[in-house]
Amino acid sequence: MSALTAHRGTARRRLAPTGASHYLLWGAALVLLAGPIVPVVVASLWSTPLYQGGGHLTAANYRDLLTDPAWWTAVRNSVFFGALNTAGSVVVGVACAVLFTRTDIPGRRVFGVLLLLPVMLPGIVLILGWSLMWAPSGFASSWLKLHTFLAMPIDLYSVPGMALVGISVAAPVVFLFCRGAIEGIDPSFEDAARTTGASPLRAVLSISLPLLRPAILNSSLLVFALSIEVLGLPLVLGFSKNIDMISTYLYDNWSASSAPRQGLVSAGAVVLLALVSLLLAARNRLAGDLGRYTTVTGKPAARRTVRLGPARWAVSAVVGAGLLVMVLVPLLGVVLCAFTRIFTPLINPWTVLTTANFSAVVGNDLYTRALTDSLLIATVGGALTTLVIAALSMVAHRSEFRFRGSLQRGMVWPRMMPGLITGMAFFWSFAVLDPSGRVRSSLWGMGIAFAVRSLALGYSAFYPALAAIGRDLDNAARTSGATWWQAMRTVVLRLVLPAMAASFVLLFVSMLNDAEPAVFLVTEKTPVLGLSMLQLAATSTGGTVAALGVIQMVITLVVLGAGRALFGVRPRA
Repeated sequence: MSALTAHRGTARRRLAPTGASHYLLWGAALVLLAGPIVPVVVASLWSTPLYQGGGHLTAANYRDLLTDPAWWTAVRNSVFFGALNTAGSVVVGVACAVLFTRTDIPGRRVFGVLLLLPVMLPGIVLILGWSLMWAPSGFASSWLKLHTFLAMPIDLYSVPGMALVGISVAAPVVFLFCRGAIEGIDPSFEDAARTTGASPLRAVLSISLPLLRPAILNSSLLVFALSIEVLGLPLVLGFSKNIDMISTYLYDNWSASSAPRQGLVSAGAVVLLALVSLLLAARNRLAGDLGRYTTVTGKPAARRTVRLGPARWAVSAVVGAGLLVMVLVPLLGVVLCAFTRIFTPLINPWTVLTTANFSAVVGNDLYTRALTDSLLIATVGGALTTLVIAALSMVAHRSEFRFRGSLQRGMVWPRMMPGLITGMAFFWSFAVLDPSGRVRSSLWGMGIAFAVRSLALGYSAFYPALAAIGRDLDNAARTSGATWWQAMRTVVLRLVLPAMAASFVLLFVSMLNDAEPAVFLVTEKTPVLGLSMLQLAATSTGGTVAALGVIQMVITLVVLGAGRALFGVRPRA
């Protein structure tokens, strides 16, 4: 009897620290993921900045925001841009998904890789490339005017022009959603249509395409939400014509050297967060209802390929030309500008090749510090965030912790938070909790904000591998006397190491290239690559900026290439 009592006491001692650690992890996650929003809301309702003494509750910040004509102009521009970007992305993304997965057009695999390049590369690099090549005075548009009867039909320094650039980035997102949906459609539905006399193409258009409606609506909401919060496009392309959107309105009012309106910006951030959260909540609700559109039953037959006949070459040419204009030409422009002394269609680029722009980058202390800081944040921050994601995921999905459901939802919450608001949230949090400013002015403060911003991305890469591991493995370890943490460490973690590596790769790339959270946290001593590139591209498109973009692009491609070769890292919607 005494032996049994002793065994029970040992079991209780084993379980007690495990339960306490679960609560500690849950509490820390709650503070980091949701807590920083509280100071933003308070700052929006406070008469003075939170780091100053005094002040009182007020609604004046919201009144000033909602009565400012510039705010409503920015809202109209953002909605107009979002609508154009979403509509164009849906057309391009759906068309490419159908053509690349269901037809026999030549080069479809290569086209699929090219279409996904904007998802894998830093967004600012593509924006810079468009500005260099397709702006009214850009290399490609000027060359067309000089040597052909063709011309760029849309002014890039306009809302429709910015939407055209946005489509090249957002269309791959729609493509990923719809490609997965098409691959899950049972071919027997199309076979039934063909038995009634429908041609293969007619069967695809009348049967498979309507079944994409949930994926189209789902991706459309996501693209529109991302369009509302975008900063790089209006900051770079809207600068010359003073085209403000919500993001640049907040950025300009915060960074105004004369009189920063921090309370008004906080109120605008709360409004933006509410809008984006509603859109993404609707998207998540729709994603949860996709089961009623299930079309795979039993063991479906292999997919049918629709043969387009001679027309396939014409379709392939159109697709190739579109990808050339929207992806390859802008990227080529960045590379050529980086390696030339002067970049103009009046001079053959091959006669003015140089590496001086890269020497200027290496010799500039600001650029080298920004690159070093970003690499440190991406490496150390990515590794630590990967460990945090693994620990939180195991508590959320492999334990009986009573609040595990809130932890699961909390880890995807950062996807609903625009990057600008993430940075502002941590600015106010550090201002309240650390009045000395030591944390905010350090790379640790920046790294924490970047980690929270990218948490959901790493979690999306890690969780599928964790879910694929049967619980009987760790249960077997528990029955042999191991504690819960011992079972997780010795069994589960060893099996998910490749997924952790893939998660680290995605986190590294995201944290290396991120810019928006740094807007409110950056100091002269802590420049980061993404924001430095964004600020430089907004005022200059010279060779030095292009050289910095090439360095950023090469690092990203090398890391993603290694990740795909070693761990199967692929773009996800």
